Amino acid sequence: MKKKIDHQLLRFLAGGAVFLLALAFLTPAPAIAHPPQKLLLAYDAGNQTLTVTVTHNRFSAGHYIDKIEISKNGAVIAGQDYKSQPAETFTYTYKVNASQGDTLAVKASCNKFGSVTEKFTVGKGK
Repeated sequence: MKKKIDHQLLRFLAGGAVFLLALAFLTPAPAIAHPPQKLLLAYDAGNQTLTVTVTHNRFSAGHYIDKIEISKNGAVIAGQDYKSQPAETFTYTYKVNASQGDTLAVKASCNKFGSVTEKFTVGKGK
């Protein structure tokens, strides 16, 4: 009887392994897509411009940064949609009216998976 139990257990484990393998191959893998790796912000108060530098490695025609969203003091003030990205690291400049003490936040989103957000307070450096 012990051999019969071992054989049933072996079939159960083999069936479970096949199920897990099938699940792994059929589930979309975030490893193929990834969020931006880095987001650097700089604000020029004299020109009222916000410079946003994004690093998003291993992008392709179907995998890119598709949206940049800018918030000031918690309220979204601007957003820009994109259909591609020009390089692994790229810079965009936006006109943003901000005063010392305002908190600016920028969110860069990947069209496949994830996003990154950075923020800073105008006049406090970063």
